[in-house]
This record gives sequence, structure tokens and C-alpha cells, in this order.
Amino acid sequence: MHISEAEWRIEKEWLEKVLKEARRQLDENRALKERIKQDGIETQREMWQDIGSVAKDNGLDQLVDFMQLINTMKIQKSSHEFTKKLEEKYEKILLSPYFGRMDFVEDGEENAEKCYIGISNLITEDYEFLVYDWRAPISSMYYEREIGDASYECPEGTIHGKLTLKRHYKIYNGKIEYMFDSSLKIDDEILQDILGRSTDSKMKTIVTTIQREQNRVIRNEEYKNLIVQGPAGSGKTSVALHRVAYLLYKHRDTIKPENIVIFSPNDIFNDYISNVLPELGEENMFQTTFKEYMHTSLGNAVTKESYSEMMEYILDSKNKKTYQRRINNIKFKSSVEFINILKRYVSYLEKEYSRFTDIIIKDKIIIPSKDIEELFYKDYAQLPLKRRLQKIKNRILYLIEPYEKELVEEVSKEMNDSDSSMNQAENMKHSAAVVRNKMKDVYDAIHQMTEFDLIEIYKNLFEKLELFSEGLINHSTEINLEEIKKYTLENLQAGVLYYEDQSPLLYLKGVLGDLPETSNIKYVIIDEAQDYTPLQYEIFYQLFKSANMTILGDLNQSINPYMNVGDYENIAHIFPKEDTCRIDLTKSYRSTMEIARFTSRLLNKEATHEWIERSGDKPIIIGYSDEEEINKRLVEDIEKYKEKGYKSIGIITRTVKEAKEVYNFLKDKTNVHAILKDDDEYISGTVVIPSYLAKGLEFDVALIYNAGDEHYNCEEERLLLYTACTRALHVLCIYYSGELTPLLREAVDMETVFLS
Repeated sequence: MHISEAEWRIEKEWLEKVLKEARRQLDENRALKERIKQDGIETQREMWQDIGSVAKDNGLDQLVDFMQLINTMKIQKSSHEFTKKLEEKYEKILLSPYFGRMDFVEDGEENAEKCYIGISNLITEDYEFLVYDWRAPISSMYYEREIGDASYECPEGTIHGKLTLKRHYKIYNGKIEYMFDSSLKIDDEILQDILGRSTDSKMKTIVTTIQREQNRVIRNEEYKNLIVQGPAGSGKTSVALHRVAYLLYKHRDTIKPENIVIFSPNDIFNDYISNVLPELGEENMFQTTFKEYMHTSLGNAVTKESYSEMMEYILDSKNKKTYQRRINNIKFKSSVEFINILKRYVSYLEKEYSRFTDIIIKDKIIIPSKDIEELFYKDYAQLPLKRRLQKIKNRILYLIEPYEKELVEEVSKEMNDSDSSMNQAENMKHSAAVVRNKMKDVYDAIHQMTEFDLIEIYKNLFEKLELFSEGLINHSTEINLEEIKKYTLENLQAGVLYYEDQSPLLYLKGVLGDLPETSNIKYVIIDEAQDYTPLQYEIFYQLFKSANMTILGDLNQSINPYMNVGDYENIAHIFPKEDTCRIDLTKSYRSTMEIARFTSRLLNKEATHEWIERSGDKPIIIGYSDEEEINKRLVEDIEKYKEKGYKSIGIITRTVKEAKEVYNFLKDKTNVHAILKDDDEYISGTVVIPSYLAKGLEFDVALIYNAGDEHYNCEEERLLLYTACTRALHVLCIYYSGELTPLLREAVDMETVFLS
């Protein structure tokens, strides 16, 4: 809609008013910050000059004065940090104070209120709202409603009325670069402008372009648990982070960043998303990975395989004799059947624990085994196994203490009678050592009865696997329990802990009472949800039972064919139905239409999602006789795309081994980095990265390294290849040697540039 010159003038005047107020508040805040700083310096001077060093001889008054000054300094530090955050807020406002406006006529009122929407509230001393924070209740209409009847929820209830105008702006450095009116949702024009740009750094906010379906996830508080399924490029992670910002804003009195945790696929991704919340004016929540949490919890007693090492094995060890044994092991331990076996085993441990023996000192039964059993099965029955055993150990030690004391006194008397030259302290010390030695068998028996050895407990499960799996395994399946049992015990005996064994161990550790409390965590975000197994979701629920969970994923991007959720139905039993809602995001915003159509055909099934109508280059597939030729072409293409202005180029290999080879070839010929481990930092620019570490990332240009049929050659790798191809924003180029993988042949059509 055309905006008149008069309207432009009014808008510029309003912008100047907003900027003037923001400058005034910034100046006021800076002056306050300086005063707090000077007060802090004065407090320190007073502490060292007037009080001097604190000593107990100087009396209690000096100590009281000292502690008061320490408390004053703490308050000053906190105030200084607060003013610093406000300063950053005003500086952002001066660059771009708002991005939207809506005119809302509340029912019963005659005039419309002009509501400008920005990253933060800007309120005058007279309580006039110049700009509303995008998270404010009234701002929801900007994302949700069209021109016409509208309403929003606020603490007072539902406010009804009409939207008479919606306007979008791009303001930079205090100047309106463009603005236009829209009668519908936030228009593709803004999206076209933003998505058409080159990306050269970490993930950005999407606050100016949040779509209606995304907004419903961000603000949804009707359900405790949200499962969000969406295609590649639908903004799932962005939505999760904006949801965190929304919760921190709405519940700022009760929720702090330390009450929220996000589980990302790897540290690369954690680094990639680390700027989003600070850009929205919030501190980052606690960021971790499941692998990091699991490895820390399981300790360093055994060698633990990482997720990347497992993926490398799956992709690069198909010719090994033991390959199928390992794959069967992964499949079995990722199955729902194995969860039921674990649960049956836990029940057995809690009811059939039979390691108790009589405690005997000097041929006298001090504590009979039946008394210990009574403690285990009755007195402490409500506690998990680890805590029960600890309580029993403490109880036994308490009960044998008088007998031990009596023995020490006996030995002491004997020693006194035989050697009166020893002083009393030496005598008692020596006597205690003699008794400890005499009672070694008793202490060994107590330790054996109450020891909590997780690896031994896990071994015991597999030693009696037939007992716990009876009736749970369908014998028509390919599962060979004897083979699984033998393979697991061999590896545990060798001190090797494969990745697929770590989740069962963590589950047992938690359910048997050996994991710390997590009651301070109120919200949990689980990203790339498709790559967690049902057992890992059992662990999440066990760890964060009282927390709200937002689970985001795409079943079509399951990069591990043997270790994934399978279907969200497999975890439906874990989360109470009445507290859980599934929301499907249906549109992809990342890739051009040409790339989106191509990648959806790669799935080899009917696409159920839409994509934004942004046109670009057709995907390119180029065949070569060998990898040496591919490498030469890579050098040419990297320089070509850099010259075209593309800032991020991802060379996506299948494995780390390939990535290393490609990087070693390229590093002396062009400016390139390599990301080879899941705990590497995210690096922008031109990057060589293996397929399974690239998930969640996006590049202007995605160059897929060697999609020949000797590389991506089986159906199990279709989703891995799909995930790699969907990293592309603007350009997708696929190289191959020999024959093209059959996985791609169905995807090739008139819209693909095919060079061979």
C-alpha cells in the first residue's frame, strides 16, 4: 500500500521523538552508572584506609564495619551491572527502536492506539509507551492477527477490538530505510529481503519476521510439554530461543536464565546459537549436550566412546567383520523392548536383592542377615537402591561401633600390661590399627553387601539377560540375545564403553538413586529431538520430572539410522497426555524454492510441507572420474562463490576421515577452516565439516563432497544426505565420482543442472 508524503513526515517526527527519549534515558543511565562507579571506588578507599587489615585482636566492631562495606560493594557491583545492561538496551534502541506498528481500537473506545513494536519497551516518565516489547501481551496481535477483529490476552483478561493498520519498517542507524503497510500476516517481502541476504556469522534473531505458526509455539503456555515437528529450515531452534526470551520476560520475577537448560546436538551448535538471546537483551540459559551431561555423570572409570566416534564407525567400518554385531547391538539397545528389560531388571534389583550376610565379630553374630533384609525391604523400601544401601551401611557401622570400641579397649589394656613405656596417645592409635586389621573381614563383608558398582550392576543384567527378556522379545525378529549378551560382556570386560551402552548405564544410575537433584531447572529445551532414543527420553523425564519441556525436531533429519526416536509415538507414554501437545510447523524458510523442491524429492515420499517462494539458482550435480578432479573443482568453485559475495560456504563431507583429506588438500590453496570434532567451536567463512556435525547449521553455499554410489550407497543414509543438502540457503552443488548415488537419481529433474 502506498504511503503518502504527509504520512512519511508524521512517521519521521515520531521516530525523532522516540530517539530523543531514548537518548535522554541513555544519558541519564550513563550518569547513574558513573555515580555508582565513583561510589564503588570510594567504598574501596574507605575499606582500606579507614578500616585497614582485619584482625581478631581489633575487636568485633571492626569486623562488623568490614562486613557492612563488603555488602555495600556487592550491591554497588549489582547496580553497576544493571546499568550496563540498560546502556546496551538503549544503544540497540538508538540503532533500530522498532520494526512494526499496529493501530488498535479497543471495544468501547473511539480512537485507535498506535502501538509500535520493538526489541524492548521504551516508556516515558509519564508512563507513555513509545515502544512495546515484542513479548508484551498486546504485541501478540502483530504476529497473530490480520486487519479487522482482533483480541489479546493480558492479566486483566481478554481485550477485544479491531486492528485498523499494520505497518512494517526497516530502521537502521536511526533512519527509516523503508516501510510498508500490510493487511495480512507479516509479509513475504520482509522475509525475501532478510532471507535473500548472505550469512557470515552465527544464528540471528527472527523477531522482525516471526510467523503465526512460530508465534503460537513461542507463547504457548497451555501445555507443560510441547513436541514441535517441523521441516528443515522451519526455524525450530530460533523459535525455541525466542520462547526462552518470552518466558524470561513474562516470568521475570520467578524464572532466571539458570532455571532453563537447552540440550543441543553438539558444542558447535551451542556456539552457533550463542548470540541470539544476548541480541534479544537476555542472558544465555545453561547450554549443554546430552553427551557432555552423560560423560560427566558416568565419570572416568572406563573409556567412553563419543557420539561422533560412533557415527564415524557406522559410516566408515562397513567392511569390518564385527560391523553387523555392532549394528545389532546399537539397534537392540535403542529399542523400546530394551527399555522394558531395564525396567524389569530395576524391579528385580529392588525386590530380589540377596547379598546380605550375618555380621560376625569374634564368632558372635552382631547383626543377623534377616535384620539387614528387614531394613532393606521394609524400613528403607521407599528409597532407591543406592540410597538404601548407603543407609544400611551407615546403620551397620553405627551398630558395630560399641563392639569395635570394646575391642580397642581390650587391646589397649593388653598393650599397657606388656609395654608400659608407650604413652596413652600412641597406645590408642596402635590399638585402633590392630583392631581395624582384625576386623578387615567384617568391613570387607559390609562393603561387599552395600557396594554400588554401576558397571557390575550392568554386567549382571547381561549375565542373566534371558531371565529379564522373557516374553518381551518377539522371536520372529532378528535379535540374537545370546550374541548381544556375549558381545556386551566382552566389551565391558575389556573396559570399553560404547556409546549405545552409556544411556542404559545413565538410566540405571538415575533410577537407582545415584544422580544429583535438578529441581532448580524449570524449563528444558531439547533440540534435534529426532536423534534421541526413547530410552534417552526416559532419562530426560526422570531427571526433569517437574520441569516444562519443549522438544523440537524433524523425523526426516534422523542422521543415525539405528539410534533415533523412530516416531514420536514411541515416547507418547513418557509424557502425560493431558499435559502434552504436538505442534507441526509446516513451512520452510531457509532454502530457495529450487533447492527446497529438490531436497523434498530426495526424501522419496510426498512432501507434507511448504516452502517460501524465493527463487534462486538450480541445484547443480557434477560428475567426475575421481576425487582428485573433485578437489580441483572445489578450489575453483570456492573462489567463484566468494567473488559472487557469498560469505559462508560449507564443504560437507560424509565422514571426518574425508573432511581431513579435503581440508589438507584445500588449506594451502584457499582460506578454509575445518570442524572435525563435536566439541569444536563454530567457525564462519569457508568450512569443511562432516555431514553429521553440520545438522542445525546453514550456509549460503553448500558443496556436497562426493555423493557417488560408493559413498552414499544404502537406504539407511538417505536422511543423512538429505540433512546435508538442506544446509543450503542460496546455492547447492553436489559432486560425485564414478556413478551418482541411487539416493539422488529420483531427485534429479528439469530444475537440476546435471553436468557429467
